[in-house]
Amino acid sequence: MKKLACLTLLLFPLFLSAQEMSREERIRLLELLKAEDTKLETVAGLKGSSSLPIEIESLTLQPLSIFLDAVTENATVKSAQSQVEQIQNQYRLEKRNWMNWIRVNGTYSFGRFNVISNNSDIYTPIYQTMTASNQHTFNVGASIGFSLSDIINRPLRLKDYRYQIEQIQYAREQVMEERKLKVMEAYNTVNQQLATIKAKAETAALYNAQMKISENDFIQGKIDIITLSLERSRRSGAVVSYEEARVTLHNSIVILETLTNVKVIKEY
Repeated sequence: MKKLACLTLLLFPLFLSAQEMSREERIRLLELLKAEDTKLETVAGLKGSSSLPIEIESLTLQPLSIFLDAVTENATVKSAQSQVEQIQNQYRLEKRNWMNWIRVNGTYSFGRFNVISNNSDIYTPIYQTMTASNQHTFNVGASIGFSLSDIINRPLRLKDYRYQIEQIQYAREQVMEERKLKVMEAYNTVNQQLATIKAKAETAALYNAQMKISENDFIQGKIDIITLSLERSRRSGAVVSYEEARVTLHNSIVILETLTNVKVIKEY
């Protein structure tokens, strides 16, 4: 469609020159060209980029350290840290496992005790006596029991836990390093695109200003349609390049925000 429109614009001057066209005809032709540009922008998807923040090309990123520090809040890094804490708790429990070898027991009772006894002598028949009293009784004791395997294998089990902790810590550091590398890559990409889009914005602004001058010259008959078409082609190329750069920059910023949960684009 774009090639066909360009071809039509190039062939049209063969039939009409700028001197042969009236002012009204040049204005109508200019309106047709603008309508054609609108259709091409719609087909190319440039109209959708209008929903992006206008100030996106003037953004200034926070220092890189802020994004790197935010890596610890990532779900993957938190999961690795949780695994480290879990194995550390198991290691502490294993170190306290020796307390299972000791058994402490105790009993306590309180009540009234009755004692019945038989008494007699050579002069007195057998008779019974009963004594009663309140008494407290208690018993406290401790015992130690363990197997030889518990003592012999204990150092090995503790060393095994220490090795597991080291391995999980290394895995957590590896996850953090990988995440930081992705953040640095995304950060550098955004900075690079910010520098590029500023130059493209300036170029597009210059071509827009030049386009207004050329359109006015065309209406007054100072330039022909070929010259106008060339100017419009340059302007369209600059605008398309600028809009594509805005969309690419927005996507890169979203990736950086997703990696770090740091808000770059403010609410608008």
